[in-house]
Amino acid sequence: MRNITISEKLAHKVHIQKTASVLAIVIMLMNAGQALAQSGGSNSSYSQVGMGLLNDDTQGWSRAMGGVGVALPSGNRLNTINPASYAYIDSLSFILDVGMSGSFGRMSNVTTSKNIRNASFDYIIAGFRLRRNLGISFGFKPYTTVGYSFATTDGNVYRDLITGEAVTSTSSHSGSGGLRKAFAGIGWKTFAGLSLGMHVNILWGGYTHYLIHGFSMTDSNGFNYVSTASATTYQLDFGAQYALRLSRKDWLTIGATVALGHSYGGEGFLLRYMDSGDTLTVDIDKNAFDLPMKYSGGLGWQHKNNLLVSADYSFTGWGSCRVPTMIATTEGVTYHSLKGSYRNSSQIKAGVEWTPNPMAMRGYFNRVKYRMGVSYTTPYMVFGKYDGPSETSVSVGAGFPINNLINRKAGIHPTINIGLQWLRRAPADMSLITENYFVINLGVSFNERWFMKYKIQ
Repeated sequence: MRNITISEKLAHKVHIQKTASVLAIVIMLMNAGQALAQSGGSNSSYSQVGMGLLNDDTQGWSRAMGGVGVALPSGNRLNTINPASYAYIDSLSFILDVGMSGSFGRMSNVTTSKNIRNASFDYIIAGFRLRRNLGISFGFKPYTTVGYSFATTDGNVYRDLITGEAVTSTSSHSGSGGLRKAFAGIGWKTFAGLSLGMHVNILWGGYTHYLIHGFSMTDSNGFNYVSTASATTYQLDFGAQYALRLSRKDWLTIGATVALGHSYGGEGFLLRYMDSGDTLTVDIDKNAFDLPMKYSGGLGWQHKNNLLVSADYSFTGWGSCRVPTMIATTEGVTYHSLKGSYRNSSQIKAGVEWTPNPMAMRGYFNRVKYRMGVSYTTPYMVFGKYDGPSETSVSVGAGFPINNLINRKAGIHPTINIGLQWLRRAPADMSLITENYFVINLGVSFNERWFMKYKIQ
C-alpha cells in the first residue's frame, strides 16, 4: 500500500467521504434484494417458457462492448463475467458498481404489432483486493424474468345448435416472476500471469403463468389453467485467465469459464378449473427444473492503456434441460417435466474500447472511454415445431469519469457508463413474434481509494 501526504483539512474531507460511502453501500445492499425482486424488465412473449427469459448478465461498461469480458481483467472496474479477473482488482480500491436500464420496443408478427416499454434495476456489485494477488466480489443480479400479457382468438370453433351462430374462442396468456441471483466470487493470481477464480451463486424465485379460455357464448364454460413454481438452488462457475506480454506496449489475455449444470428441486403446480369456479385437479411436479452447463472462451488485446479489443464465444447446453410442461392429449391434459422446450445455443461477442489519453491533465474528453460492440445468439427456445428467436445486438457507449479536486488528490475516480443498444429477436417462422428494442443502459461505478495510507502535514 502507498503512503501519500495530504493536508489535515483534505484528510478530514476524505474521512467524511468514506463514512458516507459506507452508509450508502450498506443501505444499497440491504435494499438490493427487494429492489431486484420488484424490478420489471420484460414484456416479451418469449418469457412464457420455463423460468423465463434470460437477463443480460453483464455490466454497463461491458454491454456497450457487446457483452465481452471472459478475457478482460478487472483492474479499476469489476468484471463479473469471469471470476478470475478479481485477482487484478486495484490494490488500493473499493469498487461499487450499480446498473439499470430502460428499453423501448415493438413486437410484431404477420397480423399485428404492439409498442412496449420496460425498465429495470439490473445489478449492484462490490469488490476489493483482499490481499496480494487475491480479490473478491459479491452482489445481486436478476437471472431470468417472466413478464408478458397477450391474447389469441380462434374463430368459428363451433356453431350453436339452436341459433346457428358461430362461437369463437379467446385465450388470454399472462405471467410474472423470475429468478434472482446473489453471488460471491474470488480470484487468485497464481504464477506467470495465470489467475483462477470461482463464483458461488444462489438462485431463488418462481413464476405464475395464466391461460384463461373464454367463449363468445355467455353460457359457455371455459377451461382455465394456472401454473406456478418456486425454486431455490445454487450454481458454481469457474474461470481462468492467462496474460501474455507481446511487447512493451501490448498484452494478450486468454480467458475461459465453465458453469456447472444440475437438476434442482423446484416444484411446479398446475391448477385446472372451469369458469364456474369448480376445481378439476391440481397436478404437482417435483424436482422439475435443470440448469445448463455453459462453456465460454475469449481473447483480449490491450495496446498501451488506451486501446482494448476483445471477443468471446460461449456454448450453453440448454437441450438437456427439463421444464414442467402441460401436454394436451385425446385422453386429457398431462403435466410433468420434459425436455424439448430448449435447444443448445451458441453466442459470439466482440467489442472495442478506446481512450484518447487516460492520463491527460487537460481536455476532459481525452479521458472518456469510447466503446462499441456486437453480439449474436442462436435460438435456445423451441415453440412447437419451430425454433424460437435468434438475438442480434449492436451497441455503442462511453465511460465518463467524474473528477474534482478531492477526487484527484484522494485518488477517487467514479465513472458513469452510458450505453445505447439495438436488440432484435427474430424467429425463423414469421407467424411467431419479432421483437425490436432500443435499450439505454446506465451504470455508475464508484472507485474509492479506501486502502491508501495518508500522512497528515
